Amino acid sequence: MAGLEQIEVHSRNYLVRWVNVKQEHTISWTVQPHKKSINLGLFKHPGPLSNLHSASSTSLAPPSPVNAPVDEDKDKSETQSTAIEKLTSIGLKVVRWIGKCEADKVSQGRHDVRLGEGGNYALVFDNTFSKNISKTATTFLLTYPTVCQSQIQFGAQLHHPQSMATAMAIANTSSQLFKRSPKLKARDKESVDSLRQASISQSAGGSIGPVSEETKLAEDSTSIHTGVLQKLRRKKHQGYARRFFCLDYTSSTLSYYRDRNSSALRGAIPLSLAAIAANSKTREISIDSGAELWHLKANNDADFEAWKQALETATRLMLEAKSPVDNLRLDTSERHEGEKSTFEDQEWARLETLLSRISGTRDAVRRLCLDTLAQPVPLPSPKLGATSTSTTPTEGPNGDDYFRQDERRPFWKRKVSMTNTQANIFKRSVSAQLAVPLPGVEPILRNGTPPPPPSAPSTSRPVIHHEESMYDHCRALLHDLDAVVSEFSLLIAESKVRRTTPPKSAVSRLSLQTVDSQEYFDAEDQRHVLDIHSDTDHEAETAEEDGGSATSSDVGEDSIPGLRRRSGSVSSYLPPRARSLAPLPLDPVPRRDNIAAPTIMPPSLIGFLRKNVGKDLSTISMPVSANEPLSLLQRAAEQLEYSQLLDSAIRCSDGFERLMYVAAFAISSLSNVRVKERSIRKPFNPMLGETFELVREDRGFRLISEKVSHRPVQLALHAESEHWTFTQSPMPSQKFWGKSSEIINEGKARLVLHSTGEAFSWSAATCFLRNIIAGEKYVEPTGTMTIYNESAGHKAVVSFKAKGMFSGRSEDVEVQTIDAQGQELSMGLSGTWTNSLQLKEPGKLGQRSTIWSVGPLVENAPKHYGMTLFAAQLNEVTPVERGKLPPTDSRLRPDQVALENGDHETAEHLKNQLEEAQRARRREMEERGEEWKPRWFSRVELGDEVVWRLRTGKEGYWEERSRGEWTGVVPVLQV
Repeated sequence: MAGLEQIEVHSRNYLVRWVNVKQEHTISWTVQPHKKSINLGLFKHPGPLSNLHSASSTSLAPPSPVNAPVDEDKDKSETQSTAIEKLTSIGLKVVRWIGKCEADKVSQGRHDVRLGEGGNYALVFDNTFSKNISKTATTFLLTYPTVCQSQIQFGAQLHHPQSMATAMAIANTSSQLFKRSPKLKARDKESVDSLRQASISQSAGGSIGPVSEETKLAEDSTSIHTGVLQKLRRKKHQGYARRFFCLDYTSSTLSYYRDRNSSALRGAIPLSLAAIAANSKTREISIDSGAELWHLKANNDADFEAWKQALETATRLMLEAKSPVDNLRLDTSERHEGEKSTFEDQEWARLETLLSRISGTRDAVRRLCLDTLAQPVPLPSPKLGATSTSTTPTEGPNGDDYFRQDERRPFWKRKVSMTNTQANIFKRSVSAQLAVPLPGVEPILRNGTPPPPPSAPSTSRPVIHHEESMYDHCRALLHDLDAVVSEFSLLIAESKVRRTTPPKSAVSRLSLQTVDSQEYFDAEDQRHVLDIHSDTDHEAETAEEDGGSATSSDVGEDSIPGLRRRSGSVSSYLPPRARSLAPLPLDPVPRRDNIAAPTIMPPSLIGFLRKNVGKDLSTISMPVSANEPLSLLQRAAEQLEYSQLLDSAIRCSDGFERLMYVAAFAISSLSNVRVKERSIRKPFNPMLGETFELVREDRGFRLISEKVSHRPVQLALHAESEHWTFTQSPMPSQKFWGKSSEIINEGKARLVLHSTGEAFSWSAATCFLRNIIAGEKYVEPTGTMTIYNESAGHKAVVSFKAKGMFSGRSEDVEVQTIDAQGQELSMGLSGTWTNSLQLKEPGKLGQRSTIWSVGPLVENAPKHYGMTLFAAQLNEVTPVERGKLPPTDSRLRPDQVALENGDHETAEHLKNQLEEAQRARRREMEERGEEWKPRWFSRVELGDEVVWRLRTGKEGYWEERSRGEWTGVVPVLQV
């Protein structure tokens, strides 16, 4: 087996590259990471060999971990990898942890697979230590008989193509000379570009069965099945993505790439290690190898049936290739019954082999006794003292034995009764020799014929040498016996574990509902694609799981070995529902209807931005005249301006109609920048620990938000009413790209409707601020935004229609509804994000009802920061807040208050003082070795995303507010 590949490993993930290696073979690898380093490790599957031969030993000795030396100054991620913990916890055995492979440097290595240790090996490319950066690398894998080691120029394949071709030719030539090695043909044009087609059979794990000489996989389209499937993304709530898959019938390996033209392998699973389940109703296919779990979905029924048939065919061919060729071939009527006992047959074969080895050892002991008795005690043994060019292996120039000291040297390899040819044959492992005696040697060994008397002159050795040689023989014999006993113990232990595992149906079900403690073993030989029917599985749980499936195996808390249930994931980012919404309910509160107009225009950004192209503008200090009198926390609270849409969703009896109201709510938050003058200023960057509360008695909700991180900027927001709870941990950023600025708001918005228990989530649309240098500035959303109903599996896809280059701002929006089966429905929304949205209902052609319209603006809005009435009221201290706010609330920020009052000089001075005080606090904490801990929110790891959950109890925000005391609050707004 040989193959050159391009691989891609996502951040916080690892990619498992399975290779089937036979005993007495060597696997070698050459890895060159691109631009960034990556960790590498070699693991072994604990199950039996995927290819059984009646004449070879199938025992599996547990490989001992071999750790590379670790320098003290190396990063901790090199020695303690999350991938090691995950893979060992599911049953894989660590063979060798290579550690860090430096970027743009070629790293080589090899591992010799000894007798009885053949099987499926996993080369793991570990990128779990990288939080955000995906890694790519070029790899070259090669397996060949160990005896051909000297013929292969190892490690030069990535730099010298001719070396790669030579190595592949040797590997394939040797596979014809040694029947125990894979029979794979060399391909002269093996390259990255060919990986998408038939060469995947080599690069994804080698051949399962013999390949005839006339077979040319690269030209045989029937040897592979390719197509596009929807694959559930690694990250939660991201839905499915189109990926190009290739199923190789020869190797029974399923691989996938980003698209048809991509050369970077993203994952490969041998079907011999996988449990497969298919659901015809949802057109979903789940493939679980233990180390990886893929959730796939076909685009239509025809594609689903084609892929299901292809997987069935690949599994059947794999089972046929595993079947013995001679007397053990079963008839069609008996095949199914014979397949059920495959594991038992394999174990009995291993027991017979081990018994054969013990029998051979017993015969060797008998010969040792006969040889000892046949010679006079004071004289050296003829087999040790004679030197003959035809009967005895020669000694080294220093009197050392023919075999090196570090080799296994059982004494019968040097019997004088052997010819030179027989002696060369005996250089193989003694275990294999005893299991399969050679015809020319067997009569001599069985009859115990004594060696012929020496007829040529010989050189005698002292008796002490004879005794030392006898000691070496006995030590080698003891080593063999210990190995046999160890393998017997391992076999018995594996048999006990396998006998206690669930039946086949239960194992197959675990591919969809896996528990964290489940250890996996080899896929059962009789496995086919398991059909899932609606009467035995819950269809409501098949659409959008919180845990994402791993392309290279996501290593989040719920990615291995299975997915968590949706109910548990909601409680992970939402606190228990509050018993009261104090201080609600309240009597109506009068609020202002405008805000003071700015006295100066914002500064020109041309010279300022020229020096900051490509940088995050939210991290750059700008003059106070470039700000509006609101903080980023208050801008985030503007999402709740149209909370009445959520109240309307509660009153809907139809789930799809509720989804439309939630989609309208997600779109409505964009309307706060519909006045173009709102785009020329930015909000204040909050101090670390700054908070903002909002209690709206007219809308029936309360909100609390806090800045929880400064680098990068991250907020935590939690709003709740009697009927719903809304939470978000946004990470806003802004990058300047010349004529436009990209406004990014990472962090999912999550919503739970209490009456139905439904959970929704979406990521905010990416927006662009246009015409920064010249022309009228405005903000417009681009691309798409998807709102997921995580409970039912439905989703709404929001599309922002783009206009031409000179057509001005794009305002049109369309919303399409898709059910859990992927079918598009006639229900949807249409309109503009700057004005209103109309509901399109099935059966009501031409009749559309408006479900959302924009709220009022302040009077003469272009002269008053372009604010909405809702935004203008955010910085006001009403009777609800007076005397109740903590000292960290944005309404009490002195520079913001001064700017609203038109005192720019004071505002600039106070802003500088606040920023310098924040730097001083950070320096003091660094000196003490402390980290900032948010007061009102606690950090929660939700897969690849960091979210912040509101603290409750006596130390919660609303509880302390009701008592009128603030404990543990740092006065970050004090100057």
